[in-house]
Amino acid sequence: METSESDAEQRVLIPKPLNELTLHCAIKGIQLGSTVTLITALPYQLYKSRKNLSLIPILSRVGKTSIYGSFVGVVLSVGLMHSKLYKENYNEYRIWDRAYRLRHSAGQNRADQFSFNSSMVAGTAAFFIGLPKKYHPISFGKGGLLSIPPALLAHIITTSTKK
Repeated sequence: METSESDAEQRVLIPKPLNELTLHCAIKGIQLGSTVTLITALPYQLYKSRKNLSLIPILSRVGKTSIYGSFVGVVLSVGLMHSKLYKENYNEYRIWDRAYRLRHSAGQNRADQFSFNSSMVAGTAAFFIGLPKKYHPISFGKGGLLSIPPALLAHIITTSTKK
């Protein structure tokens, strides 16, 4: 397969497409892991604490679970990506093409922007409020991960109202 000059110019824009694809899968793994753990752990923690409902300890425990869930999500999504690439015998051009399409996907970029912005705001709030302690770095991570599912839901709702 011969490449044209314009194709070569575009390929320079993404010098390491496999790294970009891996980063994309890691971000999606974080989003998926935090969403699944919030959906499963929050009702359990609310039920478990029904006699003594206190919001901060419940959110702290759900946030801790979200950290583990996000880690598992990253490992699984990156592993599945590499197994798919191996199974389908992806060549360098197909990997670059996928990375290029992901980079220029308005929906993917918007979802990532929503989750990043909400993570920064909620992480900062959790850092000052304290999940479990005020001014603790883990509190920032817990708050940031807990905010991803509502941010993705906001992305979906605002996208559907635009149409």
